[in-house]
Parts: sequence; C-alpha cells; structure tokens
Amino acid sequence: MLSFINRLDKHGKFLLYTCFFSFFCNGSLSLMYGSAMPDLKAAYGLSDTLSGLFMSAHSAGNLIAGFISGLVPLWLGQRKSIMALSSLAFIGFAMMLLFGHPAWLFLAFLFTGMGRGSVTNFDNRMVNLLSCGSPAATNLLHSAFAVGAILAPMVFLLLRTWLGWQAGLIYVILLGCVSLRNFSRMKLEHDSPSRQDKVNATMVFIRNPSFLILALMMFCYLCSEYAINGWLVTYIQNKENLLGAMAASGISLTAYSQAMATLLWVVMLAGRLGCAALSAKVSQKTLMMAASFGAAVFFIMMLLSGSIAMVTMAVAGLGLCMAGICPMIYSDAAIFTNTYPMATSMLLAIGSFGAILMPTIVGSLAERYGFNGGMSAILVTVLLLVVFATLNVLVKTRMTPEMDQRAAE
Repeated sequence: MLSFINRLDKHGKFLLYTCFFSFFCNGSLSLMYGSAMPDLKAAYGLSDTLSGLFMSAHSAGNLIAGFISGLVPLWLGQRKSIMALSSLAFIGFAMMLLFGHPAWLFLAFLFTGMGRGSVTNFDNRMVNLLSCGSPAATNLLHSAFAVGAILAPMVFLLLRTWLGWQAGLIYVILLGCVSLRNFSRMKLEHDSPSRQDKVNATMVFIRNPSFLILALMMFCYLCSEYAINGWLVTYIQNKENLLGAMAASGISLTAYSQAMATLLWVVMLAGRLGCAALSAKVSQKTLMMAASFGAAVFFIMMLLSGSIAMVTMAVAGLGLCMAGICPMIYSDAAIFTNTYPMATSMLLAIGSFGAILMPTIVGSLAERYGFNGGMSAILVTVLLLVVFATLNVLVKTRMTPEMDQRAAE
C-alpha cells in the first residue's frame, strides 16, 4: 500500500509530507468554521440565511481557486503561487476575529475558500504525480484531511471553554503559518510551467464523457459534504424530535452535536484508510458506486431518526460511506489530471458550483420549514451521486493522443 513512498527521493518525500500537512490544515479549517458558526451568529447577530450565504462564499472561493490556481503558476511558478493563494485561508480567519459586518465576513469566508481550494488543487495534483495515480496515495492524503477534521471540533470545544471561541480560529491561523513555511522550503522539478506549451492551458478534456461523469460526481459530493459539514452541528442542535431524548438522557446538546461532527470524521478517517487498502483488490469505480448507495441510505436514516442511538449510527454510517468517494474521484481522474494541468482545476471548479448553492439553500429552507426540511434538500444531490457513480462504472474511458502518450511514459 505504501510502495509509492519508497520510490521517492528525499525531496519527493518532503513534498509528500508538505502536501499531507497542508491537507491536515485544510481539514482543520473546514470543520472549525462549522463548529464556530453558532458563536459567530451569536457574536455578530447573524441570521440563518446570512450564515448559509457565508458558507456559500467559502464555496465560491473554492470555485475561484479552481480557475486561478491552475493558471497563476504559469506566471509566478508553482511554489510562489501556492504560498500566496494558501495564505488567503488564514487571512480570512483573522478577519473573522476583527469585525462582524456582513460584507466583511463574506469576504473573509471567500478568502478561506480560495485558500482551501488552491491547496486542494495543488495537493491532489502533486500526490497524483508523485504516486502515478495511486488510489492508496490519494486516500492517505484525504486521511490527513480527516485527521484535521476530527481534531478541529474537539480543539474548538476545549479552547472555547478555556479561552473563548476566538481561540479556535487562532489555532487554525497558527497551523497555516507552519504550512506556509513548509511550502516555502519545497523543491519542485518543474516549478515554472511553460506558457508556450498548449497542453498546460488546454480544456480539451472537458468534452470527454468519462471526465464529465467524474466532474458531476464531484459536483454532487462537494455539494453534500460542504452542506453537511457546515450545518451538522446547528442541525442537531435544532432537531426537534431529538430534543426530548436529549433532555431525558441529561446529555448536553452542545457537547453531543460537536461530538457528532467529530464522529463523522473519525469514521471518515477509518473509511479512507480502509479504501486505501481495498483499492489494491477492488476496482475504485466499484467501491465508489457501493459507497454512494450506502451514503444515500444513511443520510435518509439521519433525517428520519429521532433517537440518540439511531442518529449516532446514521452519522457514523454516512461518514464511513462518504469517506473514500472524493479521493477516489481524484485518483480515477489521474489519467486526465496527470496529462492536463487544468483538469484538476476544473474538477474542483465544477464541484464548487454545487457547494456554493447548497449551504444557502439549506439555510433558506431551514428558516421556512425547520432544519429537517432544510437538510432534506441535500438528499437530491446524494441520490444524483448514486446515478453518476453507476454511470462511472458503465462508461469506458475514451483516450486522447496526449493521454496515450502520458500513459506510455
């Protein structure tokens, strides 16, 4: 499973470590803003619709990163561009500490998305190149994300108790400083891609049916993941048929909701490690299809359940099934992303379109129909994910001359 690491030299291993640590930081910031959202709402007097709009701004930043993070290196080089773009995420968190005007916070969340998306683009492409598209490598990369996501709610809860909610955001800013230092020290063999090479900027892959299916899978997955991550804590704290059970049990609703955010990512970590091992024996296309069906079943269970045990089981099952889908989409797309640098950017950009819409839709519907009604909107994209994952198994990849040449190398 780890054979791809043994093939790397010292600089390659440091680059791999840099990618893994920055993805850990991405996981931390992704869950931290969701955990902090109830406190941000209270501190700055934000409505549910505004909160959903800020989550969508984060997704919009991801979308912008999808377009620019593949082009900026043509002018600045890869190392300088990822340093500049990744720092935006932690600038955004610093902005949240300073001022609560909606326009200011919208810009802050936009910056966090741009930084996160740029790191996602860089890390997935670099790990695919270093490992020659190994599913184990991408699952391990995304496991690093899961570790950051697991720790973030617990760290936030502890820091909030001891020092106040602002301390959780400062924790993420400090992680970003370490990640930025790592990026500054990495050595890249082809740091400045040629602007004369048309392959570096071409979008010819967008006409390939297999790529479009993978992009639509990413659309549905990110749409679901961003909305679930952003609203899970608030959803559980407002789940009416759970409030009675919580009162009878004497369990703190705040502690339970944060624990569920942690549980989601604990099982996602286990699932990604499991997918890294299974991918050597089972086709990743088959794994993604089975996982998509499972995610749909457990998400429906979470919406319908009213007991603590059933909600906990549903969150755990949902995390386990969602775990390997995103990394395996990137890995399955390696034949495109290793040939066309813009392919990774477009996967992220297309996925971000859905992620922009869904958090705002959930927040808007929640104000009218309650959070159970708002979260029900996510079910549509989960079911569409099942459809596209099935098509991904059935449709054969159509190779281009550039892809054939890359495969021969």
